[in-house]
Amino acid sequence: MFFKISGLAHYFNGHQCYGTKSLPKADNIKDIVNDHHLTAPVYVGDTMGDYNAATKAGVPFIFAAYGFGTVKEDQVATVNALGELIDIL
Repeated sequence: MFFKISGLAHYFNGHQCYGTKSLPKADNIKDIVNDHHLTAPVYVGDTMGDYNAATKAGVPFIFAAYGFGTVKEDQVATVNALGELIDIL
């Protein structure tokens, strides 16, 4: 749904979601890292569930403060707009 609404699909080589393999989010994150041989991945999310899944998968988390939830943990960064990722990454 994100790709459809945002129009950003052309910036991504792949994706994984619960509906694809019926796996928990942490396992989907691990699959993306492994399938695409990522050496320095980060997960950008907007909820504690996203943070917990990224942490369980061993992937650093960037909190998207413009989203739906709150995260007050050990995220590596917080962004208030999607464009801020350019400076962070």
